[in-house]
Amino acid sequence: MLTIEIVIPSYNRLNTLSDTVYKIRQLYPDLNICLGLQGDMPDKEFQLKLDNDPNLRIEKLPEPSTTRALNQCIFSSSSDIVISLDDDAYPCHGWIEAHLDAFTNNPDLPYTSGRVIEFTKKRPLISDLLRILAEVFFGLFLGKDKKLDGRIVGWINRLGILFGNFDKPGNCKINTPREGNMGIRRELFVKTGGFDNAFKGNAAFFGADFGLKLAQKDKYGLYIGDAIIIHHECPTGGSREGGKTQWFSDYIFNHKLFIRHLGPQAWIGSIPRLLKRLIY
Repeated sequence: MLTIEIVIPSYNRLNTLSDTVYKIRQLYPDLNICLGLQGDMPDKEFQLKLDNDPNLRIEKLPEPSTTRALNQCIFSSSSDIVISLDDDAYPCHGWIEAHLDAFTNNPDLPYTSGRVIEFTKKRPLISDLLRILAEVFFGLFLGKDKKLDGRIVGWINRLGILFGNFDKPGNCKINTPREGNMGIRRELFVKTGGFDNAFKGNAAFFGADFGLKLAQKDKYGLYIGDAIIIHHECPTGGSREGGKTQWFSDYIFNHKLFIRHLGPQAWIGSIPRLLKRLIY
C-alpha cells in the first residue's frame, strides 16, 4: 500500500496555517503532515499544538522560497506520495482518497492535480466568454483526453496559451498542474531534481515548469475532479508580500523560466497574462 504525506509551505501566515492544519486534522487525524515554514515562526501556543501532534513535522528555511520549501519537505519525506497544499486551502471529504486511488490504479502516473473551488475569486462575464471562444478554437487541435465537457484543463500549448479550469468534475490528461492541490510520486520527483529553485518571489508557474519538464519526457499528469479543496486565497502574507513593482518583476522573471520549455514563440500567449498582471 502506498504511503502518503501532506506538504504545506507557508510564509508569514501562521494564523491561516493553523486553521488549515485544524481542518485537515478533522478529516485525517493520523495522516502525516510536513510544514515548510519560512519567515515568522510559531508562537508558544501554536508550537505547543504542533509538538502534541505525533504525525506532524516541520522543516524551517532561513530565507523565503516556495520551491525550496517544497523541495526540502519532499526530499526529506519517507512517503511514496506527497500532496502539496496551499496554506489557505481546506480539503473536502475524499480528497486524499481521490489522489491516492489515481496513483494506485496507474503505477506510471508521475503527478496529479485536484479540483480547486475558489471561495472569493470571480471573473467578469466577458472574460469567461473570451476564454471559452479560445478553448473552442484551440481545442480543435487537442485530443478528447485533455478536455472535460469541451473545456481544456491544465494544459499549455506551443504558443504559450495556458488553460486552467481546475474547477471541473471529471478526470483528464494534463501537462501543467495546479501546485496548491498536487499529488507527486516522490521517487520520480527526486530523480528529476524536483521543482526549480531558480523561481523567486511569487514563484509563479513553477508547477507548470515541472509539468513541461516531464512532458518533454512524454510523462503527463492527471487532473482529478474528486480531489477537491476550497481555496480561500488569503489577501495578505505569502507571496503577496512586497511591493507591486517587485512582484511584477519576479512574475516576468519566473515567466521566462517556464516558457523556455516551449520556445520564443510562447511569448505570444504570454502577452494577455502579463498585461492582466500589470493592470491589476
